[in-house]
Amino acid sequence: MRLNVEKVGKMLKERGWSEVMFARKLNLDYSYVYRVMRGERGVGKKFLAGLMKFCEKEGLNFKDFIFLD
Repeated sequence: MRLNVEKVGKMLKERGWSEVMFARKLNLDYSYVYRVMRGERGVGKKFLAGLMKFCEKEGLNFKDFIFLD
């Protein structure tokens, strides 16, 4: 499973959020989110769980933000 970085980036831009704000919304450390967004680290269980909760809270479709390999 991989993160659709372009889709996430577009969502952040539309909302006027920084990656720091996004990390806070996911309840994750910014350095972790930074590395995932740049492909330096794969998405892990913590990231996926945070993203899933975030999508549920914001009324977004989780599947829009990931690639199923």
